[in-house]
Amino acid sequence: MKSIIFDLDGTLIDSMPVWKDTGRNFLLKHGFSVPENLHSVVKAQTIGQTADYFRSNLGVTHSQEEIIHEIIHYVEDAYKNTIPLKPYARDFLDRELENGTKMCVLTASEASYIHPALERLDLLKYFQFILTCSETGHFKSEPDVFRIAMEKLGGSLENTIVFEDALYAVQGAKKGGFTVYAIADHVTEADSREIRSHADKYIKSYKELL
Repeated sequence: MKSIIFDLDGTLIDSMPVWKDTGRNFLLKHGFSVPENLHSVVKAQTIGQTADYFRSNLGVTHSQEEIIHEIIHYVEDAYKNTIPLKPYARDFLDRELENGTKMCVLTASEASYIHPALERLDLLKYFQFILTCSETGHFKSEPDVFRIAMEKLGGSLENTIVFEDALYAVQGAKKGGFTVYAIADHVTEADSREIRSHADKYIKSYKELL
């Protein structure tokens, strides 16, 4: 039986435009300079890691908890009300559910703000579980977190596919020997080329898999 581990942001839901300016807006609001590579740095981080990066690298004096709270405040309304599914994602999920594929979500985002989106978009019925990186204590730059999700699904390397959009996560899954399908999202052309070179399959839309 096939198993699929889905990333959420940028892979199943089109949330990356919401995130793109969140860190920038926080820094500007509080009078701190914004590095040119900010988005590429924070894209690979949990919110806690981003808060630590702001404090240790950018001179932000707020506590980690204050930074996290403000960032979540920026994005939670969009998750609750506006962020859409990626095109044809539901069609693909419906087909895999009918075929008996075991599926889960593995995300670097936090349960507190993603669940309203999962509920609004009626996605929970497709998945065995929703797993966050913070719950595991591991990050997607390394394969351990993917192995944890695979074992929880009852899958194996031979029958498990990882769906991702971010270069660091594609690389992390490939380190573990996973088959990786990458879906196009809001990334730089350089990252897109790197993703294509690492992924087993690269798609612009789930329509290509139907």
